[in-house]
Amino acid sequence: MPDTVRRLPLDHPDLAIAEYAAIVGELRGVTGGAADLEAIATEAVETALREGAVLMAVVTQPDAAPAVLTGVVLDVPPGWDPDTAETLRDSMEDVGGPDVRETLLLETGLGPAVIAQRIPGVEQARDKRPLALQLQAFLPSEDRLLLLTLACTSGHGWAAHQRLFGQIVRSARGADEPVRVRVAATEDDESYENHTYQL
Repeated sequence: MPDTVRRLPLDHPDLAIAEYAAIVGELRGVTGGAADLEAIATEAVETALREGAVLMAVVTQPDAAPAVLTGVVLDVPPGWDPDTAETLRDSMEDVGGPDVRETLLLETGLGPAVIAQRIPGVEQARDKRPLALQLQAFLPSEDRLLLLTLACTSGHGWAAHQRLFGQIVRSARGADEPVRVRVAATEDDESYENHTYQL
């Protein structure tokens, strides 16, 4: 993971809560402990654990709003291959909800990954649901899928988050494979579907 992705030790919840609170305090410019920071951190970490997260990290890129990266393990459909991945991608577009704006397939060292970009619209506002931008990736790994989600409550620096997420997904590989990732994208290009990821 890049240095801007600050992974929390979910296997030690108390330590994860303390680190999350420290990061939030740092982002807010608060020195020392504060009860509200610990409450925010406790709720975030406990929610992630309750949802089955095996990965949680705070993403703090320059000139971008902070984001949260989580990973949840799911059962992989039998016979995961490019056709299965394409079927999942089509399904995300058809029934993923009105906030699914773009989907794509991305080749990784583990096989094809399905990526969906979720941008909230008026439907979410009417239903008073949280308005968070999200990138989700379904990454295959033997008999499991890793669902990676990058969520941010602001569009500030969203293009940078898109590039970073593409790098993380593209770098997925087997334990013995070296990482060789190059991301070709223009700085001003806001559209995720126009980014090209190449090995």
